[in-house]
Amino acid sequence: MIDTVTTVTELNTLVILLGLVALFVVAFKVLEMLMQTVLVTVLSGAFYFALAYLMEAVTFSLDTMLFFALLGGTLYTVYSLLSKSYKIASLLLLIPLKILGIIKRVIRNIISSKEQKND
Repeated sequence: MIDTVTTVTELNTLVILLGLVALFVVAFKVLEMLMQTVLVTVLSGAFYFALAYLMEAVTFSLDTMLFFALLGGTLYTVYSLLSKSYKIASLLLLIPLKILGIIKRVIRNIISSKEQKND
């Protein structure tokens, strides 16, 4: 009985540790994407500031600078989401293609073995 309790406790501990590792990996990826988005947003605002400073035709406005920053962050987030979705979709499409290839190979082997028996 004590061996069973010890085994269950070790299994629970292992599951909790694996869950924590998975959470840390996900949290790191989210933090990485957040920091990249913040960096792009700051660079977009700085681009407008430099544009207003260097060109006389563009007047500086805090509202416009915030709009540039928001637009840059939004466009980067959409781009990042679309590129990650494409990568995931391409990986998910490989699975059925591999299964179809295996089925095709099995059918080809069955047909060739029947032909050899008929000869």
